[in-house]
Amino acid sequence: MNLDRPSAAKSIAPLAPPEWTMTVQQDGLQFTADIKRSGVPMCRLSLAWPEADESAARQALADKARFWIADYLKKSPPRGER
Repeated sequence: MNLDRPSAAKSIAPLAPPEWTMTVQQDGLQFTADIKRSGVPMCRLSLAWPEADESAARQALADKARFWIADYLKKSPPRGER
C-alpha cells in the first residue's frame, strides 16, 4: 500500500512521499504494519483490533504510519546529508 494518498477522505494525517509503502499482517486480533522507504524497512507499527476488521485496522495503521513518517522526516536530515 502506498502512503502518498489518503486511504479515506476523513484522514487527517499528512501525505507521505511516494517512496514510502506499508504492508499489513494479521495474527488473531493483532495487526502489524511494516513501513518501508524505497524498500528499506524503517518502522513497524501494531495495534490490537477487537473487531478483527482488516479494512478499519489497515486505515488506522496507515494514519499512524503517515504521522510517524511526517515526524521522522521533520527530525531527519535530508538524504545524502548524513
